Amino acid sequence: MWTSALRQEAKVVALMTQACAYSYSTPTPLTVTSSLNYFNKLTSNHPTFISPRSFVSIMNNNSTNPPQQPHLDSIFKQKRVLRSEVRQTLKSMDPSLRSHEDNAIQNIVLEAPWFKSCQRLCAYISCTALREVSTSKLLSEILQTPPKDGDVKMVKKLFVPRVEDKNCNMRMFHISSVDDLIANSMNILEPAPVDADGNEREDVLQANEPVDLLLLPGLAFDRSGRRMGRGGGYYDTFLKKYQELAKERNWRQPLLVALSYSLQIMDEGIIPVTPTDVPVDALVSPSGVIPISQAAFDRKAPTCHCQEATAERPLLWLLRLLLFILPLPSRSADPDPLQDFCVADLKSSVSVNGFPCKPAEQVVSDDFFFDGLRKEGNTSNIFGATVTSANVFTFPGLNTLGLSTNRVDFAPGGINPPHSHPRASETGVVIVGKLLVGFVTGDNVFHSKVLSPGEMFVIPRGLVHFQLNVGEGKALAFTSFNSHFPGVVISSTSLFGSTPSIPNAVLTKAFQVGDDVINGIRSKFGS
Repeated sequence: MWTSALRQEAKVVALMTQACAYSYSTPTPLTVTSSLNYFNKLTSNHPTFISPRSFVSIMNNNSTNPPQQPHLDSIFKQKRVLRSEVRQTLKSMDPSLRSHEDNAIQNIVLEAPWFKSCQRLCAYISCTALREVSTSKLLSEILQTPPKDGDVKMVKKLFVPRVEDKNCNMRMFHISSVDDLIANSMNILEPAPVDADGNEREDVLQANEPVDLLLLPGLAFDRSGRRMGRGGGYYDTFLKKYQELAKERNWRQPLLVALSYSLQIMDEGIIPVTPTDVPVDALVSPSGVIPISQAAFDRKAPTCHCQEATAERPLLWLLRLLLFILPLPSRSADPDPLQDFCVADLKSSVSVNGFPCKPAEQVVSDDFFFDGLRKEGNTSNIFGATVTSANVFTFPGLNTLGLSTNRVDFAPGGINPPHSHPRASETGVVIVGKLLVGFVTGDNVFHSKVLSPGEMFVIPRGLVHFQLNVGEGKALAFTSFNSHFPGVVISSTSLFGSTPSIPNAVLTKAFQVGDDVINGIRSKFGS
């Protein structure tokens, strides 16, 4: 069963990739700053955009108070600007990050109670060239061979979209196998209207039973349920029809769940709406499920405890960080101090676990102040990142206080490579840019999230972790530790750049590769 599932998923992925290879055109790049300034100006002139739920009231009242055409024109113009911006951002998304988020999102969906319990659902067929969140794993799971006797897995009935014309008309047809899909004129996979025997496929709008769930694509989303598609209006038109049908037949409305990369989730007020836009009930991002409507909460979707970054000044965030992690002596990873302070005497010949104290008469005010973190570090190295440390060696006043801080600067694409701190736990805050932060537990479980300015992370003591700049420009983070000297073990340099070198026999066995691979890696680290 396991190998069958892998083969099924591989088949789905291959078909999706092949069919979508030529269906995407490159958008005209725009600057983030210019488009955001445009949004801020527009939303200040139209209070409708300010309220997270304002678009619901627009939809409910459009028959009696339709918006004026000039107002709609400005909304459409704003949508075009935002679509172009998001497309450019998706185009520059790191492939490894995209793959990681694809897997994380699909795993979250597969484990969600509303997915496990649904019997009938509609789902889109992702297109790689359109840079949509992948659904290959979901489709392969649904379309697997029916379970054998004794298997408690629920068989699901799947409907997938077929575009009928250029007038926003789209139908959802039932398929039971990936072989039911063919490439349309745009090289996007769709179900044929008839099956191999010439029988018409079941149309979800003509089905006798309701669907429980719709998995939706899109270009941009926010946490109040706004969804912006690609401009064709196909999904909004279909959703309106299905919701009216469900109401007529007294069916429970299906749960509308959108799948979104982290960078597609916008701040409130950024996404413009019109009376025809249908809000979603929940978002699934790599961080978890974000329930929005009461229906999502009622169906007990596991929540994502995501905090939106507020536009506070970087130094204020740093101050908050330091106040938050300032450890009490009993919680420090270092021995408790036995006096008010013990400024490290770095020149002493006495060897202790730590540093002896300077004689009190030699202590000066400058021992308690440090300005080394105010300057940007030089990122011209193989990793494209640099760490500036304020620990006991550079800031002797920290001795015995169980506290230290790092400044970490990242060039575009730079990484603070996988490493660990043997003597301290770590917490940090992103000041500028976007960072993918991740660590691996002792049970070999990987935890990660893309963080924006103002968002924090914590790394338990001794665990291997990293930070990768996934934004378009430079990035900056500050990290703090509950030790005056936490130490650092960088995985790659420790294994391949140690002095003397670790024997090849050890590394070839550990990594299951040949000497040529080990020697090639060693050459990168000067060993």
